[in-house]
Amino acid sequence: MASNEFAIVCPICPDGVVGAVGVMSKDCDPELNQSEINSLILVHPTLGTLVTNWGASLVLLDFDIDNSDATDVKQKRIFGQGDMPASESLTVTTNDFNVNTLKRTFTINFSVFDIDSVTYDYFRKLQCSTVKPLFYFTTVAQKIKGGEFAITPTSFDVQTPLERGEESVERIDLVITWKAKTSPDSYDSPLP
Repeated sequence: MASNEFAIVCPICPDGVVGAVGVMSKDCDPELNQSEINSLILVHPTLGTLVTNWGASLVLLDFDIDNSDATDVKQKRIFGQGDMPASESLTVTTNDFNVNTLKRTFTINFSVFDIDSVTYDYFRKLQCSTVKPLFYFTTVAQKIKGGEFAITPTSFDVQTPLERGEESVERIDLVITWKAKTSPDSYDSPLP
């Protein structure tokens, strides 16, 4: 299983430096960022090109996104609506009853609504293959989350539900999980 390691290196021992916290005041409005996930950037795990220059200095030219590329060399950007609930922690109790987190399982639930025949077939191919795209994701607050080597999923489930009712629309539902010690890196996104 591939390891998802982000900019924070674990473990930090009890006498280790954790670092600074942003300036906060109980009398001022907090800096709030809306959290809804609005796009996924998918990268083929063996043929694809990762984002270059990963970090706080990301620019648009660090991406090579082309949804029409049938060779899977270029990244694909999928728009939709998603969330990432709280992670599930795998813990172990050690000496002196200390509870330590071995790893966390993260999950993204993402729905795609803009479905043409090419997009539909792409996700059907993911349903029947062993290819699990690496990925980054963006939020409505213009943040991009991921890591230097993207995020490596442990599962990439694709569903195409058809519901009843006048207000129902066709969609593709993705449930993507991965394991890591920490949440993904987060930077300002240069993507429009």
